[in-house]
Amino acid sequence: MTAGLKLLTLSILLLISACVSTGTKAITDAGCVSQIEVGKSTQADVAALLGFPITASYSGQEEETWHYSRITVYPTPLAFVPVVKAVAPFLGETARELAVTFSRDGTVKSLGVDQPASNPAPSG
Repeated sequence: MTAGLKLLTLSILLLISACVSTGTKAITDAGCVSQIEVGKSTQADVAALLGFPITASYSGQEEETWHYSRITVYPTPLAFVPVVKAVAPFLGETARELAVTFSRDGTVKSLGVDQPASNPAPSG
């Protein structure tokens, strides 16, 4: 095997084995999220722990909800097969979402954590 072919093979293997993440990493840390206390923590406390949200929504009851998410993609060889990707578009992905709702006075009213079932994949 030539040196160029070895380098190409190594590069492809590294590319396939790499994982890519986007979003708020802090929501995957149970210790960080557990510091948010319903009825006690404020918007400033949450912003200090998690940063500002990706999106926010407002209700008619003057409540504000901050939405955080984290998605990690683990490239797998099957994910590069078009037929497999068409049948299982989220193959090799994990997602976690956190919604923090604040009452009128700016304290945390509720926390909603959602971690949908994910496909097993190597850590990255």
